[in-house]
Amino acid sequence: MSMPLSPTRFLTCDGCGAVLPLGETRPGQKCRCGRCGKILIVPAEEPEEDFSYSPQPDPDPVPTSVGFYCRVCDTRLSARTADVGKRAKCPDCGALTVVPPPPKNRPKKPPRAMHGQQYGLWGVDEAPLPAELAARQPKYFPMYCRVCNTRMHAQDKQVGTMLTCPDCGAKTVAPPPPVERPKPSVLAPEGTEYQLDETHVLPERPTYVPHKVRQFTEQQQREEQLRQEYYERPELPRIPLLEGVQRMLCRSPLPQWIFAFAFALALEVWFIATAMSEVPMGKAMMILLVAWGTTTVFGVLTLMAASASWLAVLKESSEGNDRLYNPPGPIFVDWVGECFYVVFATSMAVAPGMLAWRFIPQLPWWLGPGLAAASWLLLFPVFLLSQLKNGSPMEFFSPKLAGTWLKCPGPWLLFYAESVVLWGGCGAAIVGLQILSPALVVVSVLLASATSFLYFRLLGRLGWWLAESLPVEEQLAE
Repeated sequence: MSMPLSPTRFLTCDGCGAVLPLGETRPGQKCRCGRCGKILIVPAEEPEEDFSYSPQPDPDPVPTSVGFYCRVCDTRLSARTADVGKRAKCPDCGALTVVPPPPKNRPKKPPRAMHGQQYGLWGVDEAPLPAELAARQPKYFPMYCRVCNTRMHAQDKQVGTMLTCPDCGAKTVAPPPPVERPKPSVLAPEGTEYQLDETHVLPERPTYVPHKVRQFTEQQQREEQLRQEYYERPELPRIPLLEGVQRMLCRSPLPQWIFAFAFALALEVWFIATAMSEVPMGKAMMILLVAWGTTTVFGVLTLMAASASWLAVLKESSEGNDRLYNPPGPIFVDWVGECFYVVFATSMAVAPGMLAWRFIPQLPWWLGPGLAAASWLLLFPVFLLSQLKNGSPMEFFSPKLAGTWLKCPGPWLLFYAESVVLWGGCGAAIVGLQILSPALVVVSVLLASATSFLYFRLLGRLGWWLAESLPVEEQLAE
């Protein structure tokens, strides 16, 4: 009993080309095409194909369709080969065109590289020497056209024959090749070499005596000192927060910056006093609006310039330098990023104190600003150093930096004590000056400007001290 055919077998209709599944139909039975209705006979099961490689030529494929063009509108049409000789209707213009027979398959021509001399490979011991190969090559010698003086090349066998110029077409007789002259030897002839006279005594070499000893000027000595300070790694003093702090503040351009920011702060105070003054309604209101606008714009620019200067002092101090080698540029757009560091760190440092003042009831009025100031003194150094260490103002907290509170408590305690004394003394001095005379506001702002630069100088020295105090393994790991 024969097994039914696999339902995966298919049959192609001869009339319309549709592919029909055979299912369990046995060979020899009749079936009807579901597309054109033609009755077909199921063929016998084909034997299994042998997929082994056999170098047989591929038969030419029998085309099942033919492409042609409409005789009226030249539209590209296609039809089955069974419809050759019939008329096909163009879908664009409606003209009838006779379906032509498919073009005959042209025999494939082998490439020209397969004819003539072919490349070959030498055997292991059959390859000639390079000198022998060069000797086998035909030798050419230059010649010139007698009309246009074009440079041509000829072989020895072409001597005496007429050669045609590729430019002007004139014919020129190939002359004999030039006689090759032997190349002179680079070696000296025998007996003409240099000889050393052993009896000749060379005079003593004169010693160089400078006409004038070079005297370094004061400017050159200062430049040499700056070069040594820049290229040599500074040595950490025993207590960096006490030794050498005043060096940077006494060197240019720090004194000029302190006076400039003091002047800007005094001008800002005058703007604020003018903006807060009581003026009558009318034209004086315009003066008040202009004063407030000027106060805001000038205050923002002053804060940006001060932030860039403070961070420049901090970065140079954290590297152990006692001079500003890379001061901020004059373009105020570059100060925006530095200002964001200071403003964001200040806001995050003041926030805990302000929240405690807001949510703890029954606190005196003076305790709120005190909590905010204490929170700023405690957290601002950690936040700002973390931002600079991480290279982003948004990453304001570094666990490794906060861990130095436990690993190096001495530098932190000394820095906090100096900060309290510094800002407390500055505030007490300003209050005392204002009590003595309100006209001493210039001295007050000058004292505040110098205190701010001294604070960032101490903060930079603290960063240097912490970096040098950590073990070498932790620094290499970072």
